[in-house]
Amino acid sequence: MKKIIKHEVYGEIVYEENFWTGKKSVTIDGIPLEKISKKEFKLQDGNTVSIEGGFLQGSNLNIKGESLMLTPKIKWYEIVLCCFPFLLTIIWGNISALCAIVPLVGGAIGGAIGGVFSALGLFFIKSVNPIWLKILIALASLAITFGICCGIGYAIVAAAS
Repeated sequence: MKKIIKHEVYGEIVYEENFWTGKKSVTIDGIPLEKISKKEFKLQDGNTVSIEGGFLQGSNLNIKGESLMLTPKIKWYEIVLCCFPFLLTIIWGNISALCAIVPLVGGAIGGAIGGVFSALGLFFIKSVNPIWLKILIALASLAITFGICCGIGYAIVAAAS
């Protein structure tokens, strides 16, 4: 994830964070900062800046006593949208009347599939800004989860017959 912030004093601040490893890098006015530790960087004048937070909880850059927001915190509706794939497999897989209509694998397999697509949905939802696109990503994650779990459910029913 890459964020570019325009600041009146420091110029262009480029913040990059790898979602998978958590590795961070900061560039101020085209000059990459020297990394001191995992969350601290050294400016050209010898002062240090620190980064608080991360991708999901939001991140702030503390520079010379000033705190600049780099990424916003996760919002409640983003969490709700991401829970739908997991909830679908848990609820549908445990209601036999629904499984009689469309067999959907639940339990550990369905929960794992729902959990993976919930996490992927959260990553993609957090990466985009428009709310309509967040909803579209959540629906796509839900549809993919339903399709995979439905395919496994039909395979289980066919194997048992």
